[in-house]
Amino acid sequence: MMKLFKSLRIRILIFALLSGIIPIVIIHLLVISTYESRLIEQREIDILQRLSVIAQQLGEQESLTASLTEDKIETLNWYANAYGGRLLAVDDNCRIIHDTYLMDLNRICISDAVFSALSGNNYQNYRSSEDLLEFVLPVYAENSEEPTVTGVLIMSSDTSWLKGSVSSVSTGMLLAEGIILILLVLVAVYVSYLLVRPINAVSMEIDRLNEGNINVELGDLESYKEIDSIMKNAERMVDHYRDLEESQELFVSNVSHELRTPMTSIRVLADSLKGQDNIPEAMYQEILTDISDEVERESTIIDDLLSMVRLGNGSDSMNISSVNINEFILDTLRRIRPIAEEQKIELIYESFRQVTAEIDEPKLSQAVTNLIENAVKYNKPGGFVKVSIDADHAYFYLKVSDNGIGIPHDALDHVFERFYRVDKARSRETGGTGLGLSIARTIILQHYGVIKAESEEGEGTTFTVRIPLKHIMETGGRS
Repeated sequence: MMKLFKSLRIRILIFALLSGIIPIVIIHLLVISTYESRLIEQREIDILQRLSVIAQQLGEQESLTASLTEDKIETLNWYANAYGGRLLAVDDNCRIIHDTYLMDLNRICISDAVFSALSGNNYQNYRSSEDLLEFVLPVYAENSEEPTVTGVLIMSSDTSWLKGSVSSVSTGMLLAEGIILILLVLVAVYVSYLLVRPINAVSMEIDRLNEGNINVELGDLESYKEIDSIMKNAERMVDHYRDLEESQELFVSNVSHELRTPMTSIRVLADSLKGQDNIPEAMYQEILTDISDEVERESTIIDDLLSMVRLGNGSDSMNISSVNINEFILDTLRRIRPIAEEQKIELIYESFRQVTAEIDEPKLSQAVTNLIENAVKYNKPGGFVKVSIDADHAYFYLKVSDNGIGIPHDALDHVFERFYRVDKARSRETGGTGLGLSIARTIILQHYGVIKAESEEGEGTTFTVRIPLKHIMETGGRS
């Protein structure tokens, strides 16, 4: 397959086909989208006109309840059935006095749309994911001296019929597009043959020369220098991308993103020494020990950053040991707590059981620290970060949740990519380089684990990690 793809003729053919297929697909999607929008728009106008007439008829009395005579109810039911939907009549006290589905009679209907309609405003909305059109119209009492809203009509109409209509148009277009594609294939095959024929001719002559036939006509080879130039340019482009990749790896080795936590902790510990007089010796020794531990942790992080290239190709060795995961998480939280307190973020720890697992403690500490640190950084003052630990017979589960700024849905698939930052401006303010989650994911994968992210923008983010309790060796067995 790869050998076939190396053929210049095949590549020309693929390029020609893509040049035709892509515009056809784009035009197809635009036409279908426009057609569907037009159908929805026409449906909206039709239903709105009908509802306006009904609302006018129901405004003959000073109250909506009095206007709902049997013939009016029959009219409401007929329109609901005609448009494949549901129609509600709500009085000015937000009480449902008629429901064509007979499900919510006499219940109170509370929604922003109803309140807005009671103030005299219309509301309409198309929910494409649910194939539903919604309308909310006020009903005015016509006999009153001033316009008075006596109630509200709520109409929901099924639009699944659109799929059949759109499908018919799409089928017709596909038939026409299929004919165009067949013609395009024939033209592409012929054009690719014409373009490659001179090269094939030269190749045949060279083969004859290799066979010992010196009476060959190579022709004017100067006309093919463009091909040699393209190949050299391609080689230079590959070299350029290799240099770019090396520069990115060099940037990884120098990035300071992962050093902020230990440096901040050291600064907080040092400030606590400077800000107090006559510190007891025991406390003094404890703070110095913590500073020493943070310096050692900083050195470990630097070593991990310098080994990111080896992490990518699997050549970096793992120092596996049996670790109490509960104490491991508590130690991590203790290191991050000064940063959280500084930003007024509450750290919550939840453990469902005691867990012991075989891990590379320094590496996994870096990954977990990245997750918790991000949850603190991208949070709101007064927010919280909840870390929970659980396990079953084969895996332990770590969950880091926050109620911070959240991640947009279209960015969730990219958050683990190297150098990717959701909010570049905020990342610069917090010292982020877009490497933290990439490093965390690489380390978790080294533990044969899995990490996934769930988020709602403005509500918070949850990262869930699953790692085997027993480390899996490269040969596929258990350690």
